[in-house]
Amino acid sequence: MNIASIRPSTLDGIKQLAKKIRRERNITHTEALEQASRQAGYENFVHATRQLARVGSPKGFHVYLSVHWRARNQREGEPRQEGPRAGRELLRVDLVRPLPEVIAKHRVAYSRGLHGFRMEYEDHLEHLTNVLGQEVAREKLLTAVRSLRFMEATGLQPVSTQKYRDLLRKMDELPGRDHDSQWFEPVTEGFLVLDEPYAAVLKNTAAERQRWLESNGLHMVAPEWEGIHYPGGCTPVLAGPNSALLQRVAGALAKVQPVVEPEPWPFETGLSGDDFVSPKRQADAKARRPRPGPSWLEHKGATPYGGAVGVRSNWRPTKSMPFELHQQLAPLMKKLSAGFSWRVRQKLSSARFRLEQWSVKEHKQIHEDAAYDLYCGGPSMPWCKTDAERLEVLTTARAIVERGYDDCKPRRELLAALDAGIAEMEARGALTSNAQ
Repeated sequence: MNIASIRPSTLDGIKQLAKKIRRERNITHTEALEQASRQAGYENFVHATRQLARVGSPKGFHVYLSVHWRARNQREGEPRQEGPRAGRELLRVDLVRPLPEVIAKHRVAYSRGLHGFRMEYEDHLEHLTNVLGQEVAREKLLTAVRSLRFMEATGLQPVSTQKYRDLLRKMDELPGRDHDSQWFEPVTEGFLVLDEPYAAVLKNTAAERQRWLESNGLHMVAPEWEGIHYPGGCTPVLAGPNSALLQRVAGALAKVQPVVEPEPWPFETGLSGDDFVSPKRQADAKARRPRPGPSWLEHKGATPYGGAVGVRSNWRPTKSMPFELHQQLAPLMKKLSAGFSWRVRQKLSSARFRLEQWSVKEHKQIHEDAAYDLYCGGPSMPWCKTDAERLEVLTTARAIVERGYDDCKPRRELLAALDAGIAEMEARGALTSNAQ
């Protein structure tokens, strides 16, 4: 980042900038403080110290949320749309704790209301992709604020590990569940589900829900709170095995004020592609990471495909596998749909979907009809019935992949998925042999 573009908003930020100025311009530290203060908009360092000491942050920790948007294409016969066709919406929320204490960086994408966001910096949540329309962008920002308020008030974190997914698996059977999300309490390791069905659905399934909860030793509480998803249209309820946790969370949520759209919009509509640099990042003089995007060039035997603004490309081997080998491999992958742990089953399912994409990309012109649905459609195949059969199919599939593709990272990732299945079958076989 060019330090001439940095505009610190805190005293620490001015001091950090002064250090950079002193090194770059070979001046004294006092002179650097003066220049950094003027760059921040103050007369001198003394003026900056007095002003910033008065300001403080009585409302807490400022967090900025940004969403890029573009207008939808105009339909034939519609009147010409006025105003900007693209932009970047910005909203600030003040939290009682720093953002990383409200939501862990690696859990942002798992949170209801924050899907599609990343923690771009300690005071900035950025939506990665472009959404369709300014109103959609603003609604995403307001939904994100409701999610932050929920976590801020309750201390809950979104579930991101298999441990809690397994503990909450039974809740998938909750009658009438909709827009549900899973949460846990780090201190007590308690857990619950936030369910947000439409009001009519909740009313129609009330009796069935109560019977199901009682039969499974579970509890449900309806907090006096607007919810995260579609306030006014959906009714939030908390469900889980720990009644005390549900009551404690409901009590905390009862104190949360509704999130309403400010009028007029209080912050800014930036230019399309204008990546926002947060005050904390400016103060720390740290260059920001651009949003991810598609790749265009081949790299070490691999070719990119797909991708968009905010979405990285996928990769496939540059050298195509003969279509005849795809025809041999596809029925084998279909047979591997059951009999594995959840982790391995997910790996094999992802590999199968990836092979479907590759076959279409490689042979679309010659075998367009045959290439589509080769792996994920067409006639079904009977699943493998025994571990020995699964091991044989996995070994055969691996040999086809090795023969059909040259070595590259996409091929190695594909082989790793098959190897995970082979390892699980071999381990299971060893346990059976030892037991006998």
